[in-house]
Amino acid sequence: MTMTNPRKGQVEKTQLQRTPTIEWTAVQSGLWIGKSNGEFAGMIEARWGEGFVAMTRLAKNLGIFKTVNEAKASFTER
Repeated sequence: MTMTNPRKGQVEKTQLQRTPTIEWTAVQSGLWIGKSNGEFAGMIEARWGEGFVAMTRLAKNLGIFKTVNEAKASFTER
């Protein structure tokens, strides 16, 4: 069996695919829309008194978070 090491560029590309950059836009008070490579990635909705609900582009609920930054971070921890 032959083992090879991946090229440096290949490793970096794989890592980038695991943690895509999401750009967030506040579209109205309490609602943020995220896009990755120009495509819808998910949304975050403020639920007053509860926290911030994060949902993926496929409507998977990622949870309720204390801050909007924690909700944004939940997208890269998948």
